[in-house]
Amino acid sequence: MNQMALLGTSFACDCGRQHRIPTRALHYGPTSLEQLLPTVAALPDVHNCLLVADQRTWAAAGRQVEEKLRQGKLTVARHIVSDHGGESPVADDRTKERLLTEAPTTDLFIAVGSGVINDLVKWVAFLRGKPYIVVATAASMNGYASANVAASIDGLKVLFHAEACLAVFSTPDILAEAPYRLTASGLGDVLAKTVSSADWLLNRELFGDYYCRFSVDLLKDLEPIYLNNPEQIRAREPAALQALFTALFFSSVAMTITGTSAPASGGEHLISHTLDMLADRDGGSHDLHGRQVGVASILMAALYEEVLAIDTPRFELPRTEVDEEFWGSLTPMVADEYRKKLRRYQQVREQLSQPGNWQALRRLLQVDLVPAAQLKSCLARAGAAHRVEDIDHSGRPLSREKFSRVVRNSSQMRARFTILDLAALLGYMPSRVEQLIDRWLS
Repeated sequence: MNQMALLGTSFACDCGRQHRIPTRALHYGPTSLEQLLPTVAALPDVHNCLLVADQRTWAAAGRQVEEKLRQGKLTVARHIVSDHGGESPVADDRTKERLLTEAPTTDLFIAVGSGVINDLVKWVAFLRGKPYIVVATAASMNGYASANVAASIDGLKVLFHAEACLAVFSTPDILAEAPYRLTASGLGDVLAKTVSSADWLLNRELFGDYYCRFSVDLLKDLEPIYLNNPEQIRAREPAALQALFTALFFSSVAMTITGTSAPASGGEHLISHTLDMLADRDGGSHDLHGRQVGVASILMAALYEEVLAIDTPRFELPRTEVDEEFWGSLTPMVADEYRKKLRRYQQVREQLSQPGNWQALRRLLQVDLVPAAQLKSCLARAGAAHRVEDIDHSGRPLSREKFSRVVRNSSQMRARFTILDLAALLGYMPSRVEQLIDRWLS
């Protein structure tokens, strides 16, 4: 599949939808920043632009970008997003409001950074009705060409639709010089696709939800490069970094064309979001998204293996109320989401109790799943987070007990059905969570 030829196009898909890719180009190579000025100059009615970065991403690429753009006739301004509590900025409603208030009027936003900066600029550009482009400073996450914004609003981690960027730029040097924790985080994020795609298929089979095989297969040609050769990523070999970055980019394209995060976000992301929410609630800090997601992906793959090995299922309806002791002040918001899911539990129990349905579902889900052992080996060989204690939570290694509670409760925060919910229906959750964590995440 020639993925690059799809950029900026609209096409009919076998899934029944007309897909549109707003992002017109991915410029990646030693001289890709030379394409910045011609790209911006070709945009209609763009006479000035605003570069948005944080202190770190400005040092990594902001000055280079500013120099390139000042060679033309553009008026170039910049805005540095302030740190949050001595740490890197966060994508939340308060930071967004400050950016809206402080940022000058502009014809074009240019995000110079990775996850947080990309989400903030995407959010503000959408609210102001302006286009934006991205200069990526790390192969750290899969949101560069996504139309989704992942942010915290009143403490709840939410995902909502905005508009994707017009183009993405980066160079091998910029990516290679990024802190390796960011690159390893990107590997964890892209590996999540192996289980999130199964969760998406699960929703199609159980509820008739929309599903697009084309978007699932977008990364198929790239996946073996980083999955089978993680040492090359650790060594920052150019071909491996390019494959990882390209995979992350097209993972975000998959979310944009389908209008959902489902191609790249399942139960493993709920665990990561829950860790973020608890840290924010308690005034602490959380680890990088992809590091948390990578560890959770190993567990979700292992959970799939255990659940799909069950020959004769017996169903138990999960509790009808969220765990108030666990969620604390977040309880009302989480409870609203959980109530949307409760009726689906009964629906699944009735459907899978019908003769042959469980066996058919088992066969279907097993086709594309990557073994938990392979995911763990890949992350370990890459020097990425692959154990519970690898995750930093408020300045210290995450405890096994807290992670176990997160796994048992995280499905309550989102209405989407995942392997966490199927395992709960089959009685595998929560009784065997700790056993699974001890086996796979030590």
